[in-house]
Amino acid sequence: MSVRRSHYLALATLLLAVMRPGFADSPWDCIERAGAGWECTSKVSPDGTTAETPDNGTNSIPADETPPPASAVETPAAAPDAAASPAAVTGPLDTPAAQPIATGATPAPVVQPTDTGTPPKPADSGFAEADVAETGTTAATDNTDTEVADTDTADTDIADTDTPAADEERWSQCPPAPLPEHLAAIDDPDTVDLRADNIQASSERVFTLSGDAVIRYGEQQLQAGSIIYKRADGELAAGDGVRFAGPNLVVTADNALIETQAERGRLENITFTVPGQHARGRASALGFEGAMRQYLEQASYTACPPDNEDWLLTSKKIELDQARGSGEARNAKITLKGVPLLYTPYISFPLDDRRKSGLLFPKVGTTDETGLDISLPWYWNIAPHRDLTLTPRLMTDRGVMMGADFRYLNRRSSGSISGEYLASDKEFGDQDRSLVRIRHSGNPVPRLSTRIEASNVSDTSYFEDLGSTLVQTSQTSLERTAQATWHGDSWQAGITVQDFQNVDSTLSSADRPYKQLPQIVFSTAPDKRILGLQASAEAELNYFTHSNNTLVTGSRLDLTPRISLPLERPGWYIKPTVAVRHTVYRLDNTGAGMPDDPVRTLPIATLDMGTVFERNGSWSGRPYIQTLEPRLFYLHVPYKDQGNLPIFDTDNYDQNFWSLFRENRFSGPDRMGDANQLAVALSTRIVDPASGRQLLSASIGSLLYFRDRTVILPGETVDTLDSSDLIGELSVGLSRRWSALGEVHWNPHTSQSVRNNVQLQYRAGPRRLLNLGYRFRDDIQEQADLSFLWPLGRAWHAVGRWYYAIDDNETIEALAGLGYERCCWGIQILARSYINNDDQARNTAVFVQLELKGLGKLGSSVDDALERGILGYQAAN
Repeated sequence: MSVRRSHYLALATLLLAVMRPGFADSPWDCIERAGAGWECTSKVSPDGTTAETPDNGTNSIPADETPPPASAVETPAAAPDAAASPAAVTGPLDTPAAQPIATGATPAPVVQPTDTGTPPKPADSGFAEADVAETGTTAATDNTDTEVADTDTADTDIADTDTPAADEERWSQCPPAPLPEHLAAIDDPDTVDLRADNIQASSERVFTLSGDAVIRYGEQQLQAGSIIYKRADGELAAGDGVRFAGPNLVVTADNALIETQAERGRLENITFTVPGQHARGRASALGFEGAMRQYLEQASYTACPPDNEDWLLTSKKIELDQARGSGEARNAKITLKGVPLLYTPYISFPLDDRRKSGLLFPKVGTTDETGLDISLPWYWNIAPHRDLTLTPRLMTDRGVMMGADFRYLNRRSSGSISGEYLASDKEFGDQDRSLVRIRHSGNPVPRLSTRIEASNVSDTSYFEDLGSTLVQTSQTSLERTAQATWHGDSWQAGITVQDFQNVDSTLSSADRPYKQLPQIVFSTAPDKRILGLQASAEAELNYFTHSNNTLVTGSRLDLTPRISLPLERPGWYIKPTVAVRHTVYRLDNTGAGMPDDPVRTLPIATLDMGTVFERNGSWSGRPYIQTLEPRLFYLHVPYKDQGNLPIFDTDNYDQNFWSLFRENRFSGPDRMGDANQLAVALSTRIVDPASGRQLLSASIGSLLYFRDRTVILPGETVDTLDSSDLIGELSVGLSRRWSALGEVHWNPHTSQSVRNNVQLQYRAGPRRLLNLGYRFRDDIQEQADLSFLWPLGRAWHAVGRWYYAIDDNETIEALAGLGYERCCWGIQILARSYINNDDQARNTAVFVQLELKGLGKLGSSVDDALERGILGYQAAN
């Protein structure tokens, strides 16, 4: 005889994560081995100690026979009366062990495709789905299409799960979740173990288990006061208190009736806990019809600890469809402290990591520019690799805006198309306003990559009025680029077309960037060397146009072949290099007396050499390795008058430590700086030899000039100094909590600092963060930046930022907020004031965000504002 695993399918599917401890263990084991009959052994020897399981098939019965009542089973002599002896029965079980599903930022009870009684993921499809569309769903790749994922990490991500530290911090206000003991799985995964104080079997093959009856299979266990199993019709009845335990799930019920052959059943008056997700709930009944469809009646769910229901999700009836990965709830209501937050007569929600169409959490806020600002996104899961989010946005001072974001992720391409449209802006002369953005990256064939980045706004004030970040409001132009690149074995070639839309009304037409229609680039660096020589080359062909018809336009070809002879040995290197830069123009709209086809050819010679010294040391008994790395870089480029060359895309490089080793002090080919100079630099590092962690890095260097720099950009003067600023950079981990970054530019000719940048950070955890920053550039800016996130007791925390322009006596941005947090919910209030445009106009915004842990976040995106404004801030999603 064999007991089919599918007979216990309905109960097995309640499995999720850690095991509940302490089920009573029977002193008798009776196991039906596949093909070997029944085997019953006593675990108690005559002296009361645990006996070893015999290796032979003692007390076995052929598998095709019904096992006799316990009293008829031959037992060891030391066993108690067989009629009253505990017994056990085993048989195959084919229900696979379920695995927890990562659901991104909304931990909740998760139901596997085979679950038949697991409580549903909170009824938030509409509402917990916000994290699916905004923070994401893990992307899965197949042969054709994949799950949608946002390719821009600076924007939204469809695959964002919690870090362990953030998850631990989220539940830090809660009492410890129970951690049940691990119940070792049965050695044979195809067996089911039945145990009880007494097992009776009738001639009609009705098995009666009474007195601490236990059904165990894998790491799952069902316990009841009594269990009756009718093998003929596959009916299983459990009563006198039912308890099911599996990894990360415990379910109790008054009784259970399961028709295993018809895959139907019902459990009355159930409670469930999911310790790993801090979740629990109850229902008047749990039923199932087939392995993939279940329902709960009068159900409730919360992530609050026992005896606490600060927030509660209730529903009259919940229906779960595992095949489709979705559920439906009727008369669903969410309450906080007994106050209703949300009610809906019907919602649909996801059960697993498959995305689900529906409403997302609304966002509510207020700003000076928009008034009361309410957004209600709706997410449409078009296909596994495509989705669309539609966002109606009500701004009381301006009107109603409609936003849309379409995303796709195919096997060889990914991207998004998004836009916003505001009809008849009441604060902008009733004009229509809009924004469109396209992002695309692809790999249509091997070795070929493509990229498209294009944006357009209706007017230059769009971001000032409707943008929500300092980055947006400070933009001067929007890029429009299409690019294709072919990657060879030792070369690559690409073509780019590029245009810009000006969004800065103060920028004159002559100062706007040129369009490149197109730019063609080629570079090669063969691995093969001849006589140790390493050859490489770069080439670039551009055609420049401009919206201002009075400016010079035309084409430019720039070629730079080079040859070097690297000599590298342990501890030192020398790399001499020679190159030639040849640039040819074909120009239109040139001024009087200016050539239409100027040509420039210049040789370039460099000598790069350095050494690395290393020593071992110790500090307070801790060993470390210190390096000392001197470096010399000589550059020679002869002078050539380049005043007849146009300026298409060239500017001065921003000077820093690594700019000391550049061949050209200009960023583009329109100027090749004359040079006879030597860079002298020294770096040192301190490294922990055990972990490899860099504890300190410090560098200092300067340029020594052997002649004046005569090649300049229009409006500049010739540089006649004999040395550059002395540039120093420092990065140090003062401890595991303190870190510091610093950059100093010191002018030896005036004995003054001309540029300082210092950043000090203290970070002792997600809720203990302090940043101090200072930025200074002579005659340009002097700014101080202070930001913090700090606890004010166990439940309260404060957050703030003060970004101040010392030279202008003006606050650039100020943030101030308070947060209150309990075990299962929290609320944050944030006020933000910032400069909105070059006219120093200010905008003030207020954000309120309510989080129901384990369910989702309601309100404004406070986390987004803090992550942008406070270095090191990480939201617990």
